Amino acid sequence: MHNPYSFTPLSLAIATALTLPISPVFAQNEQSPSTGAGAIEEVVITGTRKEGVSPTETLSPVDLVGGANLTDQASFDLTESLSKIAPSFNTQRFPIADGTAFIRPVTLRNLSPDQTLVLVNGTRRHRSALVNLQVAPLGTINQGAQAVDFSALPSAAIERVEVLRDGASAQYGSDAIAGVVNVILKDDAEGFSVSAQTGEYFEGDGTRYSVSANAGFALGEQGFVNTTFEYSSADTTSRGGTHADAAQVGEVVGVDQVPLDGLGQRWGDPEVEISKLFVNTGYDISDSIELYGNFGYSENETISDFFYRTPVLDPQYGIAARATLQKDADGDFLPDPAPQSLIDDIVAAGMNPSDLLVADASSPSGYVLRNPIYTLFPGGYNPKFGANITDISAVFGARGEFASGMTWDLRARTAENELEYVLEGSINPSLGLLTPTSFNPGTLTQEETSVNADFVQPIDISALASPLNVAFGAEWRRETYKIGAGDEASRASSPTANYFGEGSDGFQGFPLEAAGSYDSDSVAVYVDLEADITDQFTAGAALRYEDYDQFGSTSDWKLSARYNFNERFALRATANTGFRAPTPGQVNTLNVTTTANSEGKLIPNGTYPVNHPVAQAFGSVPLVPEESTSFTLGAVITPFDNTSITIDYYNIDIENRLALRNITIGNGEGDDTDGVNELALLTAAGVANADQFLGGNVNYFVNAYDSEVSGIDLAITSDFELGGSLLTVDLRHNHNEQEVTRVEENTIDALRVYDLENQVPSDRTTLTFNYDTGELFSGYLRFNRYSDWESTGGLFGSEAATYSGEVLVDLEATFDLAENYRVSVGGENIFDVEADQEADPTLQYLGVRQSLTSPFGFNGGFWYLRVSANF
Repeated sequence: MHNPYSFTPLSLAIATALTLPISPVFAQNEQSPSTGAGAIEEVVITGTRKEGVSPTETLSPVDLVGGANLTDQASFDLTESLSKIAPSFNTQRFPIADGTAFIRPVTLRNLSPDQTLVLVNGTRRHRSALVNLQVAPLGTINQGAQAVDFSALPSAAIERVEVLRDGASAQYGSDAIAGVVNVILKDDAEGFSVSAQTGEYFEGDGTRYSVSANAGFALGEQGFVNTTFEYSSADTTSRGGTHADAAQVGEVVGVDQVPLDGLGQRWGDPEVEISKLFVNTGYDISDSIELYGNFGYSENETISDFFYRTPVLDPQYGIAARATLQKDADGDFLPDPAPQSLIDDIVAAGMNPSDLLVADASSPSGYVLRNPIYTLFPGGYNPKFGANITDISAVFGARGEFASGMTWDLRARTAENELEYVLEGSINPSLGLLTPTSFNPGTLTQEETSVNADFVQPIDISALASPLNVAFGAEWRRETYKIGAGDEASRASSPTANYFGEGSDGFQGFPLEAAGSYDSDSVAVYVDLEADITDQFTAGAALRYEDYDQFGSTSDWKLSARYNFNERFALRATANTGFRAPTPGQVNTLNVTTTANSEGKLIPNGTYPVNHPVAQAFGSVPLVPEESTSFTLGAVITPFDNTSITIDYYNIDIENRLALRNITIGNGEGDDTDGVNELALLTAAGVANADQFLGGNVNYFVNAYDSEVSGIDLAITSDFELGGSLLTVDLRHNHNEQEVTRVEENTIDALRVYDLENQVPSDRTTLTFNYDTGELFSGYLRFNRYSDWESTGGLFGSEAATYSGEVLVDLEATFDLAENYRVSVGGENIFDVEADQEADPTLQYLGVRQSLTSPFGFNGGFWYLRVSANF
């Protein structure tokens, strides 16, 4: 349904925000309005290496998000909570999208998730092991991305998040094309807090529980340890209708025999259980030297569903059985006789034909092409696909200051993200009655190690209004990507594989040839300068040289300037180049699935490394880094002593963006000879059994296209006293447009180009009113507006449809029961706004009810209750 409150309250609130006397506190006061005891320090460390710079003094736009803004929400997942506050961030929910259903991509300024650099306490955060291969509408429009998993970071451990909305590769290295997200951990040396929260969606499902605790401990007078533990769980949601095939089957065998209470398959959130531990520590070993570090560990068990598989039924009902259960080439739904040659092959393999085929005396060979396991699925089956994700990271360093005033920082980090796939309620059809129903299709592992040395020396120069801040340093970094083969049953084959398929149905186990470990090393040096040229004019420049053993070297630069016309008005501008090096995961991914054509023949659909013979047969070449050129122009306005307004225009040109090239090997139908040339190329490249590719698809990564992204960010932050209480008003708006300017042949098609340009709403607005009496009561009211968006059927080739924009309203009230205890009750999307109906006919047939590409999801309203204590 549509929200009847779509524009009037928002317009009124914006007008209020623009006219009230306000002050800059996006990182809002969290406790007393009179003392500011909970206010976040208005100093940033991201985007500048100059000490003591506030967000309104920076050369580049920087947002501060307070930790309380993240924890005081319905969601326990940083992936979602960050996008609720900052409109330049977007995330979507993909219910049936392989690993993308579990590790949700987060985009900044509508760029690829891995074009944003993520730091923790100023040190690079490792990326997830998942390479997103699924494409819209079931997966991300940024196909091929390998990015950071935000959900592994516990919100209760975060002091604040600094978001640099500007290119910064010259300062920080690869990935910082869209900007930088720097997560600053709590460093309290005393105090203990605990919080427990529960809630569910208005429809009565998706129940969530979360418990978190944070404690600070002093290490004498010289140091601290701050520890956070967080446990969360979430039940599944279901917002789809009945799969059309499942409805037909239910009429025949009974709804109770069809999976998921007759739906056949479920469109909704997965089941999630996650535990997180984070430790942040520091210790002064002298007046000028500090040891520091942090350690993180998380375990995430997530499971969801795949597509519905139809059963074998009497042909009078006109329901075709899935090819994995029954082979028929004539269209009459009766199984063909099994060839005697197949029986001979089965016996020669040392197997019993009765384990793989159904006996039938009317067949010349005594068997028909029907999988004997079909009797286990009278109403069909629906595989459950999940992952066990383990994430571990450690940073250790020392920093200090020389007598000359030079500060130094030496640190090392190591990290690993391991994703072990799980498949339940499925079969390996080629094993017949011998098949298990649970599989481990394989493991992906991302390992990262780096060593950094950073130095900062202020130099007094008489011609300058401030010392010249000279920062320089070096970095060595290694990324390792590991692919572990699936268990034997998930990839096993038998002589019947050509008829029913091989490997675990839904997600085949990674083959032995895909298993391996792949490294990429890089070294970098940089210099970063910043100074006040005059009392009104500040300038900065950065230069970075980085060399990769896989991709050669790159040099990037950044120029920044700011002119303060007076204390009320300043202009700022930046220009920079950037890059993102392909990851070992993108370079070495090998993933093959099979599908059946109209004759029931199984054909492969594979993604191959660029150096694999299959890819090389079609002209694959080594990948090169994505490169960008961008600039920003903005204004900082403080019309009153208590008012702050920033507005920034940005333009980002990106070349050589990665995507998959797709080659279809003929059509594989009947006596057609299409694909002869392609098969000849495969044979010439030394690929064995090239004929098996006829009718299939070969994919490999290429530097596929260029794009231009431009937009405007507006931020108005404010607070003012009302009878001794504090009312904070925060308005954020992002306008974003993307244009694809060049496309390589056989890569992204016109539908995907359209989705890249239109699927993310061009306008996002958040408006938050936060009220705090200092005692007894606090709360917030937030409006989240999404403009219209357009989306095609993506995989299913449908024409574009337009979906209506909406305004979602969140509300929370907190009551102080005593000095240390608080109770909060809240609602997210309290008017239960739903996205428009899904327009794609294929998705409608599969049971999708609401738009699958909705930027605000499809679950509707959610209520929650939280109890917390602070000591």
